[in-house]
Amino acid sequence: MSAILRATPFHTRAAAANRANAWRARGGWTLAAAYGNAESEALAARLTAALVDISWRWRVNVEGPRAEEFLARLLTRNPERLAPGEAFKALWLSDGGAVRGACALARRTACAFTLIAAEPDPDWLKRAGALFDLRIEEVGEEEGGLALIGPYAPRILAAAGLDPALEPLTFRALAWRGVEAALSRFGEHGGYELWCRADDAPRVWDRLMRAGRDFALRPAGLDAADILDLEAGAPRPGRDYAGAREGFAREPSPFELGMDSLIDEDHRSFNGRRALQSLARARRCVGLAIEGQTPRPCTALMKDGAVVGRTLHSLYSPALRQAIALAQVDAAASEARTELKLASGEIARIAPLPFVAPPDPIAP
Repeated sequence: MSAILRATPFHTRAAAANRANAWRARGGWTLAAAYGNAESEALAARLTAALVDISWRWRVNVEGPRAEEFLARLLTRNPERLAPGEAFKALWLSDGGAVRGACALARRTACAFTLIAAEPDPDWLKRAGALFDLRIEEVGEEEGGLALIGPYAPRILAAAGLDPALEPLTFRALAWRGVEAALSRFGEHGGYELWCRADDAPRVWDRLMRAGRDFALRPAGLDAADILDLEAGAPRPGRDYAGAREGFAREPSPFELGMDSLIDEDHRSFNGRRALQSLARARRCVGLAIEGQTPRPCTALMKDGAVVGRTLHSLYSPALRQAIALAQVDAAASEARTELKLASGEIARIAPLPFVAPPDPIAP
């Protein structure tokens, strides 16, 4: 029996704009694949602005007097450094040190946090949280989120009556003409996220689209969001790796996924910390610029006739006008501009990440 798909709080507005009736499922939600052309939608996020439904992301509220202690044991960074209104990016690991998940953690109050991730792991969190007598509640259909991405994003927010002055990895609550919402900057694309109650979702969508009319704002679907994510060079669960679900799993290694930057060396009490030192570091996660326009996912990479790695996710980048990929390659073959040959015959070169930098805001 197939799993039941849920509609996001913005579904009615997405359906009206999705004239091709193109849909995809992610995380148990149904989302517009594209509203016309995914490549032009991704370019809009580079040149003007794009609006993306991110309600599918897994959100968990963690509350209680021992919430900070619990999250310090769970995550590869210590939340004691966060003041209310601040966030950081971190991992949580298996007992064997492998990556179970990656998240943004936002501190709401001294004893209340929200964890946002691309893939759910509820059993692990709830079993561990029970030891600390915490309230751990998943956010479902009662709340939705939109990402506003592009150089005109600050001006669109201002036109909608919102102050766009907000530092990356911070957030604040809003009272917005009868709508209770939160504005954040957690993403890799230099934009904003606006979170609201489900009942207010149509009003939020309409206000942003109306404010963005003079700035060429357009809705962007999941296919465009995937292009932007790959151009940002961030490994994603279900796309580039499968999160470790066995307690003592030793793969995927955070070092071989290029995610070790999310581990604080001076934070020594988190789960899996001791096992990290023995994990594989023979390969590195790199960007790959492929000659030509044909994506090559899951393809062997060769140097001097020997296989030295493989591509992970691969897509055509409309911003770069060529195919790109994340890849795992032997450390000796991972230097920038190293030329590799794909098993399919194309030439590819190691490229710095991100492939495309976040757009700079256009000054008012």
